[in-house]
Formats: sequence, structure tokens, C-alpha cells
Amino acid sequence: MTMSHNTSQPQILHVVHSLEPGGTERMLCRLVEALGETDANDPDGAKHTICSLRDPRPFEGTLGDGLSVFSLSARNRDRFLYRRLAAAIRERNINIVHARNWGTWTDAGLACQSVGGVQLVLGFHGLQNGKAFTALQRVRAKLLHLSSLPTTAVSNAARDVLVNSLGFDASNIKVIPNGVDGVRFSQRTDESRHIARDKLSLPNGTFVIGSVANFFERVKGLDVLIDAFAKVATQHANTHLVLVGYGPLEKELRSQVGRLKLDERITFAGRVECVEEVLPAFDIFACPSRSEGLSNAVLEAMATGLPCVVTDVSDHRSMFGPIDSELIVPPEDAMQLAHAMTRLIDNANLRSAAGTAARKLIEERYSFDACAEAYKKMYARLIRIGFNRRQHWTDDSTSQQRALAH
Repeated sequence: MTMSHNTSQPQILHVVHSLEPGGTERMLCRLVEALGETDANDPDGAKHTICSLRDPRPFEGTLGDGLSVFSLSARNRDRFLYRRLAAAIRERNINIVHARNWGTWTDAGLACQSVGGVQLVLGFHGLQNGKAFTALQRVRAKLLHLSSLPTTAVSNAARDVLVNSLGFDASNIKVIPNGVDGVRFSQRTDESRHIARDKLSLPNGTFVIGSVANFFERVKGLDVLIDAFAKVATQHANTHLVLVGYGPLEKELRSQVGRLKLDERITFAGRVECVEEVLPAFDIFACPSRSEGLSNAVLEAMATGLPCVVTDVSDHRSMFGPIDSELIVPPEDAMQLAHAMTRLIDNANLRSAAGTAARKLIEERYSFDACAEAYKKMYARLIRIGFNRRQHWTDDSTSQQRALAH
């Protein structure tokens, strides 16, 4: 749904590897839509466009009408993809390219160098598949001088990965946490709980543990959660696990459930577009991830007022430590995960207190409005420095980095 653009506006291009369904992509679409709505009434506001390098089409039915999106539809290893990206940058008179996660950095870096006069900003949402940067990736980062570029990270943990693994300067990295709409994801009520359980065909008397994740990556740790639930199920006959999501790992996960003879106790809810409609069905939310940048699914569960059991990844230690540190467990540890879930099952007061504290934390630190405003201010600073009266982007990268850091 490519839209025409006004070349008198500063042009910002958000580059993603693909628009496969996932929290990062959905968050970006909502963010770009919100920034576009804000800038529509601002004569100096920027025009935001999303470029998907590989996925030939965006989410079906989930993108707003105001979004400008196009795809380069690259296949597998395309050595010259950067040339097509460079052509798109020229055609659209792009001033700032925000390359979202490692999968876009090489092509975006080469494209911006090819075009010249375009400010490249890196965005880091977490390690791809939870794996550390490879030796080849570190070499590429050095050759493209990525460590000197302005960078955004979704969490302090993500920032530290860049500093420790790729030698980035922490002063060039601006941490902007993901945010969640506290109205859309409102605190659950008895009524919303009943409606959500009807939607999932769950009896109201069942104690429900839920998780929301894509089934594309093992990094989400759903296999560990199933093993942990098997331990919980032997002690609590009235518990049920709901897994919301879909992807190629579903067949393998269903086989695991069958081997454990838990088919009647675990529901695969499939793809759910409006997650806010099913989250109130849960009594506990579990995040068993092996690695995360900052999970939107966790933030949405917190906004719903759900007590959460999470693995010790991302910024979970600083987020949930003040709530109850025993609800934070090591990745890959099904036994500890089962123990933490059991604590919540057995203690209604703890569940209530943890859910209330989670909702409060969202309101104070992880609101969508605060996230959008932080990005808007960052782009505005870069635009003020680099977009001069002749509508050419300056090459003062030092000044641009300084603007990003404040």
C-alpha cells in the first residue's frame, strides 16, 4: 500500500527484514502509524514509510490505512539487495533510514553509503533467534563502521549486548523501551474474563496459564513451558495451558504435548489478531523465552493486570525484581518455571498483588504514548541538525550522535 509523498517533508524510512507476524513488527507498524498521525498536522513533521526487505506483503488486515509500506521481495541470499534499497531511498528522497535489527543493517549500511547524504540509524530489538553475533557479523559491523552510528535499543540489556559484543559506544545508544496502549490493553475484569474464556471455549472454573508467542523461533522457549506445565498438571488437576500463536514449530510442539499425554489440558489457540480479547482469560502469564529484547507480549500481559512468570532475560530482573524476584526463573529450567507458576496458583493474594504492580509499572514506565513521544523527539532532533534549507541531509555524524544521546 505505497502512498505518494510530499518531498518538502523530511522522509524517514523504517527498514525491516520482513513483516512476518511478530511483536517487533506489530509494534513498529503501530508506532509508525501513530507518528504519522501526529505529524499530519505538523508542517515540519516527517513522513514515515516502512520497507520490508523480504516479505512481499504486510499483515493481512492489521495495517492501518494511513501506513505507507512497500516490499523489495528479496529471495534468500540476494548479494545486490542493497542496490535496490539504494534505488528506493533515492526515489523517495529519504533523509533518515532507521534499520531495525541486524537482519537489515548490512543492506541498509551499504545502501546509505551508496546514496550518500543519508543518515543511517540502527535499531536493535534483540539477538536474532537468541544467538550471539557470529564472527562474520562482527567483521561486517567493523567494516561498515556500525559501532559509530546512532542506535536505538529497546532495553538496557539490548544496549549492553551491543556494547559487549560489537564494541558500540554506549553514549551513541538511546534506550527507548517498547510501550503498550493501556486503554486497548485494559486491566481485566470479571466480565472481560468471562467473555475471553467463552471465546477460547474454556470453562470458567479452570485455572488458566497462558502465553503469547510466535511459533517461528525456538528462542521463545515454548517447549520448556510445556515441560514445566506437565509438572504443574500432576499437582493441580484443574489447570489448563493456552498457547496463542502459530508457525512452523506448532507440529513439533503438538507432538511434545501428545507424548506427555496433555492433549486435553493444553489448547493451541492459533493466530489471534486482537490479543487484548483473549488475555483476560488467563490467570497467569508465562514468558519462557531463552532470549528477548523487550517482549511486547509480556508488556501487554502486564497492562492487562496479569501476574507474570518470566525468565531472567532482557530487563526482566529490574522490571519484576521489585514485584517478586521468585517469579523470575533461569531460561531452560522447567523445574524452576513450574515452581514459580505453582506459587502463583497456590496464593491468590500474591497473584492479585503481582498483577496490580505489573499494571502500575506499565502506566509509569512502558506506555505507548511515552514510547512514541521518545521516537518523535529523537527524529525531530536529527532533522533539525541535518535537514537544512536546501533540503539536503548534512554529514555531521558527530552532531547527530550527540542529538540522539540527549
